Amino acid sequence: MSNAEKTGVLSWLGTTVKTIIDKASDEIVTSHVAWMDSEITRLKQSFNFSTAAAQRKLESSEREAVAAALYRRFIARCWKDSQLTARESELLSWLASNVGLSMAAAAAMNQQAAVEVFKATLAQAFADGQIDDKERQHLDAVAAAAGQTVASLMTVFFKQEGEQLLRSLFAGMAADGQLNRDEWKQFRQTAEWLGVSREAMLPAIRNPAKQLVEHALADARSDNEVTEREEKLINSLLDNIIDDAKFAAYVRGEIAEASAMQDLARGLLPSVACPVGVALRSGEITHWAGTAVFTKVRERASGARIDTSVGTLVITDTRAIFTAADKAFDMNHRKVLAHLPFGRMIEIRCGGKGAGGYDFGDAGVRPVAIWETAIGRANQTIVASDDKEARRRIPRDVRQRVWQKYGGRCAECNADTYLEFDHIIPVAKGGGNSDTNVQLLCRNCNLTKSDHI
Repeated sequence: MSNAEKTGVLSWLGTTVKTIIDKASDEIVTSHVAWMDSEITRLKQSFNFSTAAAQRKLESSEREAVAAALYRRFIARCWKDSQLTARESELLSWLASNVGLSMAAAAAMNQQAAVEVFKATLAQAFADGQIDDKERQHLDAVAAAAGQTVASLMTVFFKQEGEQLLRSLFAGMAADGQLNRDEWKQFRQTAEWLGVSREAMLPAIRNPAKQLVEHALADARSDNEVTEREEKLINSLLDNIIDDAKFAAYVRGEIAEASAMQDLARGLLPSVACPVGVALRSGEITHWAGTAVFTKVRERASGARIDTSVGTLVITDTRAIFTAADKAFDMNHRKVLAHLPFGRMIEIRCGGKGAGGYDFGDAGVRPVAIWETAIGRANQTIVASDDKEARRRIPRDVRQRVWQKYGGRCAECNADTYLEFDHIIPVAKGGGNSDTNVQLLCRNCNLTKSDHI
């Protein structure tokens, strides 16, 4: 056996022997404590620790361990109902003196026990999302029994458990995706009563506040609408709680996108500059211009042939103009027989050139919505288009249940930003708005799914 192996074996033996000795010592202390506990029950105020220790033939070091363990046993018993009466306080004071505990040692054990009870009581009070007057009185009583205040006890453990409790309270209040003024006021008052400063409170709730914003954005993407209440909530969270410039820029960009989609849902189309070289007719208005991938499936005797072209698509008030290196054509909106959207893609069915699929890539879903609205406006079928949008719109109660089901994270990759409510089976293919047909996806996973539909 090598020297290293011998050293390892000796170390293992030493650790094992120490563990066995410590366990045996704990069992001996427990045995002494149980006996003394029964003696206190029998003798009451006549009990004398020194006499009892002599009867048990305790060494000096054993006396200290047994005294501390006995006192801890009585603390646990007195705090069992989460409160400490005056009589119980007197009992503990008598016992501390009897077993020879210093005032400092007894005070430290009393505070430790009070903190544990305080934490349990606070967690229970937070379970329903608020602390009522009865619960406040109980917490005050627990703190007073330990010679403390609620605020001073909070400072003892806030960095460990307190932050989690505040996060849980905030998350519980915002679980429905909303946070009204009264709820926020109540939360701030609770934190203030607990002695938690604003500087300590904000970092604790920053992440659930971001999740609340993501929830509101997901709702806005689903409705194609940001209500005044939602926008006020989001701006308030960004201005007062979420100190993250990058996140704020992302959120405000998404709000602008949702507002643009809301205008499209109302039939309002944007006006943009037409690319140089595209010949427009007199009075023709450009609503979108950018890159698109056109795909055409041609059925041949030898099998299907798929042609793909990358080019520029211009959507005007009367037609769509596609130009690529290998082809160029235009389609009058009134000649379109059907338009089937799939996320950032749309299939156009018509009797002439241009029938096929169009993928807008990074431009996302806005050009799809613009094209659909332009077709509806040209054909004077905006009302019919609105009815179709209503069929695609997911009711709020369904969105709420789906959000909770997935915990505010993408069902595919677990991302917690750029979240969207998605029909598992698209509406165009017969899918409905039930909980079982709706999932939460991030934008990347949603676009990837669209690529495979």
